[in-house]
Amino acid sequence: MRSFVNDVYLVDSGEGRFALKIYRHGRWSVEEVCWEQDLLRSSVAAGLAVAAPVPLVDGRLAGEVTYPEGQRPYALSVWVEGTKPQPPYTDALYRDFGELIAGFHAVGDGFSSSYPRRSFELGRDFGDPLAEVLDRLHGQPAERQVVADLGVEARQHLADFGAQGADWGVCHGDVTLDNIHLTASGPVLHDFDLARPGWRLGDFTGVRATPHWKVFAAGYAQRRELDAADSALPWMQVVDLIANLRFHLVQKPMILGTESLSEGWVDRELESLRTLAGELLA
Repeated sequence: MRSFVNDVYLVDSGEGRFALKIYRHGRWSVEEVCWEQDLLRSSVAAGLAVAAPVPLVDGRLAGEVTYPEGQRPYALSVWVEGTKPQPPYTDALYRDFGELIAGFHAVGDGFSSSYPRRSFELGRDFGDPLAEVLDRLHGQPAERQVVADLGVEARQHLADFGAQGADWGVCHGDVTLDNIHLTASGPVLHDFDLARPGWRLGDFTGVRATPHWKVFAAGYAQRRELDAADSALPWMQVVDLIANLRFHLVQKPMILGTESLSEGWVDRELESLRTLAGELLA
């Protein structure tokens, strides 16, 4: 079905339809993928609309397969029938989406697992991508300066934010309409390969950039209190945009070749960072 960062296959058998995801080498260990499957198992038990995990025949939650580049974890889930949301997007859709994410965060509040999963760390998950992006922008001094200035301020603001006891717990990691399917019984959440413990505010950065943020937040508040630290949201957007830049400048060319650099994504993310710099550094 898709071959990009991870490879996703539709498995059509006499027992049903399933999604087989083979994770890229070097991202998560097989034990960390088991954590992800364990999270889905808890979500299903709580009645949340997610793609239900399917254990392997020996009972394990995930396995490994050998590729030329090394070992790659894999896991199976039930295939979610339905359709992807299509524009024009409505307030009602985003309100339901907000309620669904609140339900997911509520599940995360009580979730524990015997399997490990690396948590968000400001130094590793922001500092390292920032350093790589600055290195790749050495030939673009104006853009490099914008990114560097935002990086300094974001690190300080988010360190302060964390010290204030911000809402911390299991995050989805990619809260966009790309990761829900619409079914007769409502939206179903899927694609948890970026899930991990972190600041919950990080799950709101993508939606905040849409015209539907207020109705999403209202839907979320129907099930769970929304972290009131709105002032930190733009700084979390900086973190996400710099991570996206690292992906498009460094990681994506390793998957698709350097021709991917001309697709326009780098320019788009830099423009978004310039806009944020105008708002945050003025």
